Amino acid sequence: MRKTANFATLLLGFALTTLAPVAPSRAEPLLPGVNPDLPVQRQKKRHPEISDPVLGERAAVVEWAWSPQYARRFGLPAQPDGLKDGPLWLVGVKVQRLQAGERQTYHCRIAGLIDNRLAILWPPGEQYMIHPGYQWAGGLPGKHGVSPALTEGGEYTPAQSAKHKTPKNEAERTKGYGITTPYLLFYRSYLDNLAYFELDAGCAYFETADQFRNELRFPTRIDGKNDEDPRRVAVFEPSAATFDLPDALMRRIYPYTREADAWGGCLLHRIDGKRSPLPLWATRRFKGLCEPDSAVQPVR
Repeated sequence: MRKTANFATLLLGFALTTLAPVAPSRAEPLLPGVNPDLPVQRQKKRHPEISDPVLGERAAVVEWAWSPQYARRFGLPAQPDGLKDGPLWLVGVKVQRLQAGERQTYHCRIAGLIDNRLAILWPPGEQYMIHPGYQWAGGLPGKHGVSPALTEGGEYTPAQSAKHKTPKNEAERTKGYGITTPYLLFYRSYLDNLAYFELDAGCAYFETADQFRNELRFPTRIDGKNDEDPRRVAVFEPSAATFDLPDALMRRIYPYTREADAWGGCLLHRIDGKRSPLPLWATRRFKGLCEPDSAVQPVR
């Protein structure tokens, strides 16, 4: 019980901090291209030497949603617009900035607690982890290639997706946006019957809650063995266990996932140039801020 109490106390303090009212804005200039409507940019600056266009003075921004059963068990206020009681007790979306070699960009994570008795495909063993820089060959120096240990076992990989709430045609009704989200961390018995998971999500695949239903999906079948449609990945088939990310959660975090996607593309374009082209809207918004170093003119 002591472990549970400590966890609840930590989370309560963290949640109250993230949900605290925004302090009055100070008349401080923002960097070019920064969205002044982000809540972290409207907060009073405590560390003016730290400035990030997406995260403000933070290393990461996270928003949580929990169920009534989670609130009762861990002593938190109920969230009327949070999760419903069910296998998924807690879910959070986190935005952070990471460095991988010469590349600097933003990453999104989905974390939470889920009933470890749920009939889904689970990662192997009691604990599982993967190097967070796996997309860049683990972040090791030299030309190693991507280790098979970082790419195998995809049959248990979850996914995120976004579907139109009011589709205008058949294509919008049957299709959405989705991407698989590999496990970064997994603890099967984190708290009694609850497993902790942290997934490598795609910032660009979160959509506005005004038009889309954002989902978290866990596979129950294996591609090519017992799945329903050989043309589709099993985690995107109807047999998958799906959970809606609450609209209220998405309304709080979507401004950050959208900015992370935009600024992440900007930072990559500075390094990769034509290999990482910017969409037209980003080109107009950033007005030359994202051009590769060789094209940047010194400020006079």
